[in-house]
Amino acid sequence: MSSSIGEPFQLYSTNTSAKKFSHNSRPVYTTYNPKFRKHVTLTIQGDGIHVVDPRAQLENLHSVVSHSVGDHVSFSAPAFSRSIAEGDDTRFSVTYAVIKQAPEVVKANRERTIWIMKQTLTGLRVAKDERKSVVAPFPPMRICGVDSDKLPLLLVSKSGGISLADPEVTIKSQLEWTGERELLDVFIFSPSSCPFIRRDMDSVRNVVCICCQAGSNLYVRVALVGEEIVHVDTCELPIGSEGETVDGRIAGVTCSVEGILSFVTSRGVWKAFQLSVSEPSSLLATPLSEPLQLHRFSALKKKRPGNPGISVVSFSSSLVLLAATVDGQNISLQLWDLRYGVLLASQTLTSPMADALSHFHLTLAHEGQALLTLSPSQLPPKSQGSARSTVHAIPFDQTLKSNLAAALGKSSATEEWLAPPKSDPLRSVLSEDRVKLLSAIKSSISKQAPQRADDAFFTWIKSNSGRDTAEPSFEHEFVKRIVNTILLSDFKAGDQYSPRIIQYLLERGLVSAMMVDGILLRRLYERGDWENVILSLRSVVDVSEDEMMSSLKFVIDEHRKRENKTSDAMEVDLSESWIPPLEAILSACLSYDFSPVTARLSIRRHLSDARDLVTILGVLEGWLHGGTEDETKLALMSTAKIVDMTTESRSTITPPYPKVVTFLQTLLDASCITLLQYRPSYDLLRQILAQIEPEIDRLDRLEQLRGVLEPFAKAHARISREKAGCVPQESQAESKRRRKQLEQQASLEVGLYRLEELWDLDDKIARYLQLLQSLAMSFSAGVITVSDSVHAGVNEDKSGALIQDTLRPRGFQRVVSAVAPDDEESIRASLKQILSLQAISPLLERQAPGLVHLLLSSSLKHTPLAALSRPVAGTIGKTLVVTLPGSTKAVRENLDALLSNGVLDHALDLIKGGSGKAVHAALGSGHTPAGQGQAHGHHHHSGCVAPKPRTALSHDPSIPAPGRLRVSPYPLIGLEDALDIIMTEVQPLGIVTLPVTANLAGHVLAEDVYAPEDIPSSKTTNVDGYAVRSSDTPGVYKVLTSLTHKLFNDLPKGSIFRINTGGPLPTGTDSVIMVEDTELESAQKDTDGEDMEEEQVKTLAQVSPGENVRQPGSDVRKGELVMQIGEVITSAGGEVGTLAFVGRKEVKVVRKPVVALLSTGNELLDLQSPKPIAGDGWGGIWDTNRPSLQAALEGMGYKVVDLGIASDDADAHIRAISKGLETADILLTTGGTSMGASDLLKPVIERRFNGTIHFGRVAMKPGKPTTFASIPTKAAIRGRKFLFALPGNPASAIVTFHIFVVPALRRLGAWLTSKCQLPRVEVQLQDTMPLDSRVEFHRVIVRSTPDGLLATTTGSQRSSRMTSLCGANGLVQLPPLAVGGPSKLEAGEFAPAVMIGEIQM
Repeated sequence: MSSSIGEPFQLYSTNTSAKKFSHNSRPVYTTYNPKFRKHVTLTIQGDGIHVVDPRAQLENLHSVVSHSVGDHVSFSAPAFSRSIAEGDDTRFSVTYAVIKQAPEVVKANRERTIWIMKQTLTGLRVAKDERKSVVAPFPPMRICGVDSDKLPLLLVSKSGGISLADPEVTIKSQLEWTGERELLDVFIFSPSSCPFIRRDMDSVRNVVCICCQAGSNLYVRVALVGEEIVHVDTCELPIGSEGETVDGRIAGVTCSVEGILSFVTSRGVWKAFQLSVSEPSSLLATPLSEPLQLHRFSALKKKRPGNPGISVVSFSSSLVLLAATVDGQNISLQLWDLRYGVLLASQTLTSPMADALSHFHLTLAHEGQALLTLSPSQLPPKSQGSARSTVHAIPFDQTLKSNLAAALGKSSATEEWLAPPKSDPLRSVLSEDRVKLLSAIKSSISKQAPQRADDAFFTWIKSNSGRDTAEPSFEHEFVKRIVNTILLSDFKAGDQYSPRIIQYLLERGLVSAMMVDGILLRRLYERGDWENVILSLRSVVDVSEDEMMSSLKFVIDEHRKRENKTSDAMEVDLSESWIPPLEAILSACLSYDFSPVTARLSIRRHLSDARDLVTILGVLEGWLHGGTEDETKLALMSTAKIVDMTTESRSTITPPYPKVVTFLQTLLDASCITLLQYRPSYDLLRQILAQIEPEIDRLDRLEQLRGVLEPFAKAHARISREKAGCVPQESQAESKRRRKQLEQQASLEVGLYRLEELWDLDDKIARYLQLLQSLAMSFSAGVITVSDSVHAGVNEDKSGALIQDTLRPRGFQRVVSAVAPDDEESIRASLKQILSLQAISPLLERQAPGLVHLLLSSSLKHTPLAALSRPVAGTIGKTLVVTLPGSTKAVRENLDALLSNGVLDHALDLIKGGSGKAVHAALGSGHTPAGQGQAHGHHHHSGCVAPKPRTALSHDPSIPAPGRLRVSPYPLIGLEDALDIIMTEVQPLGIVTLPVTANLAGHVLAEDVYAPEDIPSSKTTNVDGYAVRSSDTPGVYKVLTSLTHKLFNDLPKGSIFRINTGGPLPTGTDSVIMVEDTELESAQKDTDGEDMEEEQVKTLAQVSPGENVRQPGSDVRKGELVMQIGEVITSAGGEVGTLAFVGRKEVKVVRKPVVALLSTGNELLDLQSPKPIAGDGWGGIWDTNRPSLQAALEGMGYKVVDLGIASDDADAHIRAISKGLETADILLTTGGTSMGASDLLKPVIERRFNGTIHFGRVAMKPGKPTTFASIPTKAAIRGRKFLFALPGNPASAIVTFHIFVVPALRRLGAWLTSKCQLPRVEVQLQDTMPLDSRVEFHRVIVRSTPDGLLATTTGSQRSSRMTSLCGANGLVQLPPLAVGGPSKLEAGEFAPAVMIGEIQM
């Protein structure tokens, strides 16, 4: 159940000594200021205050700011930090700390003294801090921040009074709150995001909600903060039930920005209320749902004042995260939706501090992360060691929303943590007249008299409507009973039904789908009530995606049935109920807020028929036309206050355009394979692509317009607010910073949707069309031979026959031919015959000079007489016309040029209206060898296609050494350019199905994995013990085992069943008592009188229902997505374990590449079988590269083919590379890449294998001659394999392997591009490192220390010195030497490092 909550990790840990400990304050406080984004302030008693970045998942973190105070200083409240700018973009951190005790603070000023500590921020390094001391008029319990530069501080007293102060803590405005109360918490919201306050908020900067407890009541006060504090109202909420005496207290309280407030008492009662403020100022708290009664938490079993080991924090709306202790050292982190009273997700955190007496505190940090602070409430005995305080970061899915779809199916997991209800609350909830009305409705429905039910209902409404109230109130339970009575009754064809009551409730927003088990739409359309189906999609907030797709399927099937009936019969059956058009129901579904992830699953479940998909696509295609233009008009009209964008659409039937785009992308994601296997979808997909590309062009133009208008619009809006007094006057420095931020802004959001969505959709459909083209090519070819002699029958048409024989195997489905004499009228007639054209004037509508150039250059390679030929190329409509010479030899040469490198395919794709992306992707390479110009010199709008240059840059190895090149012909490219080329060229390998074993490590999933059944499938135990009935009282029981009792037989009374962790419970039992809570009463003896088996056991406690029991599906529900396509299966074991956990025996993955290794050079000796070098007696050098690279590759899980050592001979190179191409997916060679006469790799690649050198030199050190190439081969899926020629020096080879080869290997395995490179971290240098004119990778040892990550050099960095890599686990990336810049990086400075091994401690 942890899909929404990530794995917690420890952010901070510290010992809690007696000097740091205080019963009246916590050892550690954690606060987060949203205005000081991505930084958390830790207040540690007896230590100081530290500001850290919670995004780092390392145990030892850099403190962005650190204020050490010593162990004689303690704090009475959490410190508060804010970030300010002074001067020219100089940033400071200012921290405010309330001092409880310090040597320099007199007793009278304790708990009122505030230290203001200021430090300059310079990256992660700070200057010496400044400290100032002020005394507040009262002891602040909280210091918070508000949205104001002049008055940025809010001080909160113990009784809930608040004061507005300037940066020097001078009080400017106060709102006192007299009386004895205890402050629980303070919540501060932006007024623009507070929907629960309905009043004028123009001059308000923040909404403040203060929660205090006094006796048996919770007091909630709301105030507005601007230039002064304005009290709105205060409400009083009872902690317990009405008339109940409460001996507990509030353990945790929280409030969301939507005004949903909830609190948990120390007795486990959890209440939730919806706050609302209206004109005149009146604060109301309406119960959101029935109170929950928690149990199983250790914290609820202890009777102790203060925080009992439980805490809550609101995420959004009614979503609340709860943390509480369970089972000793376990902390359960649970995400609840209080609107529905269900547990959505959970995680378990094990901590030695997780006892029920610990102080717990949850707080929200930056987006997608919460913080849990654990600290002891008392010191443990010395025998148990020192106590520790810890801070844990809890990642969570910030896109979570409260909706029924997420709540469905969670009831069984929820029941484990809630006490069972005592009785049916209907009679206590509903009044007598409501009970009578329900009985009348039920009786009328059962008697097939729905009109009577309508009369009873509306009569009741009239009798309960008075002068003061237009209509009676409807409680949730009352509405649920009405809806259930009408819709959950058995309904058969011909039964009477009236929609009036349901319509009345829907129009007032009183119905939720959960009232009818989440199948509201189905119950309605089964009764033919389509008007209320559409009304539900407008007024019900929790309709599931499954319901919507089911409705679409029903409508499509019904229309298809009626069409078939109409075609078979002469008359239409008028007795059939009305079914709405597909456009109407689809529009209603798309206008509803849906989750694309959940919608994909529902589409696969209900719309698996390709005919249904094509029907829906046809509607969507019509809606796509002109969508961007219409949305722009609506946006402009909304800006001019003519329409409201939230309610207007392009028409009454067409849903909002962004919704159409999102749903179309979701539909294609869910049904790619189905559509590809259904030929009628091909043309429709092409039409959709043709609709999308003009929309992208419009958005491009809008983006250019936005760049001009956006700064003016923002400046105008700010000036308007300044004139109204809503914001302070902007200073010159602030204006400069704001302009700089605007220049750096890269957001592409336009209107209500993002440009990237259309780009993604465009790419997606283009990929589909590429697959379609490979499945079935739909082009035809016509061949016209223009010759007087052939037309007269004197000569044979050899050239025409050759062209036909060449085209047919290329996939052209139809090849027709004609012969015409050499005159214009005859040629026109032949063209009419083949192309079915009505008129041809002029003959070619569009010239293609690029193709003419291609044909001429191809012929000129063979004979200079080709200069006299007159090829013609161009288009007529959507037909490509090319003239070829008369001789068969010239025809063959020209056809080879047209058909090679995808030229003809690309031209046909463009003529048919395609984007050309499919052919680009098939070619795989958009780069040419450096110095050759661009590989594609065409422009799509011209219709011309140019050939790809293939001229080799390398030297001819047959030329003697004096004639070799003295300067490399390959340009020196940058590091980032080289990585971009690799990521562009390399594409993933194919998909294979493999068994689920340890060998899966390193593979990438090629399918979504769903749980085939509930896990566990039945009730199981999570402890060793005995299965019992919860009604069994402590006593002596007979022990049964799996050998003496069958699981499916009821457990006899007076017996208990011995069970081990994970075992299923026998029938008749509902809980498990732990072994620790039992004693052995008697045992069976063997023949020697020794104890052999338990006979009777005495239980010492009575357990609650469900205690120590895992419910069916509590780990994973059937159909739940457990792993997604694209996930990497790591060697850590979690992914393989998850696949085994859900019972997957095999899984589809992307194949991992096989790597071939080759060393080159006459001087090399194989370490295991050295052969002495003939000659002058020099012994040679050991081949270091192959063993070291093989160790690195096999350590990463790649299979290696050892090609040995190739001598400095072209034939030896050819034999080795040919073997590598046959046996591996990628080749790694070392040596032979530089400028030596015997450096043969580049010439062999280009001249012998017709390969392409994508880059031959990189501006980096070491590794300058690194080469990346591709070689065409039929053995590869995409027609080519890749080769990295690494430098021969050992250190250079290893460094370039980690920088270039590892990303390529990962990309071949389908890793995400963003994750292909090895991780980079920020390290502090321990040695001075000189800079070079190139980017340099300095070999270092990275260690984690209390001061952060420290990098120590491995010594001399000579590229031949292999020992510089011995022990190295990182490569510090040094910047190139800049003109006028430093010549070295000094010790103590920070630099990025590529991690090639584990961080040392």
